[in-house]
Amino acid sequence: MNFGVLHESRLNEKRVCLTPNGAKSLVKRGHTVFVESGAGDASGFLDQDYLNKGAQIVFSQDEIYGRSEVLLKILPITEETLEHMLEGQTVFTFQHLSVSSPEVFHGLIEKKITLIGMEIMEEEDGSRPILNIMSELAGQMAPVIAGNYLGRDPIGRGVLLGSVPGVAPASVVILGAGAVGSTAAKAFAGLGAQVHVLDKDIDQLRKIRAILGDQVTTIYANQTAIEKSLRFADVVVAAILKRGAQTQQLISREMVRKMKHLSVLIDYSVDEGGVCETTRPTLLSDPVYIDEGVIHYCVPNVTSGINRTTSIALSNVLSKYLIQIAEVGLGKVVKDSYVLTKGLYTFEGRNMQPVLNRHFGIKI
Repeated sequence: MNFGVLHESRLNEKRVCLTPNGAKSLVKRGHTVFVESGAGDASGFLDQDYLNKGAQIVFSQDEIYGRSEVLLKILPITEETLEHMLEGQTVFTFQHLSVSSPEVFHGLIEKKITLIGMEIMEEEDGSRPILNIMSELAGQMAPVIAGNYLGRDPIGRGVLLGSVPGVAPASVVILGAGAVGSTAAKAFAGLGAQVHVLDKDIDQLRKIRAILGDQVTTIYANQTAIEKSLRFADVVVAAILKRGAQTQQLISREMVRKMKHLSVLIDYSVDEGGVCETTRPTLLSDPVYIDEGVIHYCVPNVTSGINRTTSIALSNVLSKYLIQIAEVGLGKVVKDSYVLTKGLYTFEGRNMQPVLNRHFGIKI
């Protein structure tokens, strides 16, 4: 089977789906891996590194599209990329299809594309093998981001996340107790911040409490609790995800207006539309803006900021599923693999996520 690794630079994207070692795991089983020249450069994986592991380097995206049965992307498919894709191709990417345009949705159907969203691949126990590792990385980045802008001259308030005797630590409010939220809570608590985690899932709150004990305060996330928490927060981390659908906006502009001046709001839910009314996507090269007196950090591809670590972690997890497809074929794997079946947005042009029919106004 032929696999193609695309070089993507749009939106300051620096990650790559497959490392040279990941390519080797396919090549040694008799499969072919085409890598667009420069795809791994930003992460420290040079063309020669791929060649040394048996991959083939090609020098145009048209060639990657034209020679690959399975395309490996990071960024969502757009109307422009759809034009290059061949009918019946299979694509792995972080698509977030609920916030894609109707033209992309209909284009996938018309071209009979099989689209596997790495963010919705899911095990039988509900865990998400790829999203979880990305979420853990994003969670660990949260204190670095927050600390940078909370204390940053000239726009920050000059506040440290931790404390010294006689000075209170920063107050951090985390909306969502999933993989991002729990990892962020642990990271913030380790720095001495005062951490509050809000969620409606009592079991998730109990797990965080069991791990961090009195280092964190857990709160049931009703609207009153959210509004109250935002008012005292120095940092707010929004980490809420509704599988395959747009995120509900829980934070209104009026609520942002009542937050502390120059507090920091990190909206990790921006990939799915954002939790906050004032959220708009930003770039790693220009990641923040101030709205209603609050510093907003809303970068969709946030883990591209640690691109080498992210690329290795992603390749390690993804390789297992690529090998399954290569060895027994897509049709059988989709039939037998719970994880990949759950990851299907479309299969040979058929929509596999009913929520998207409703979202795009398709009659069932």
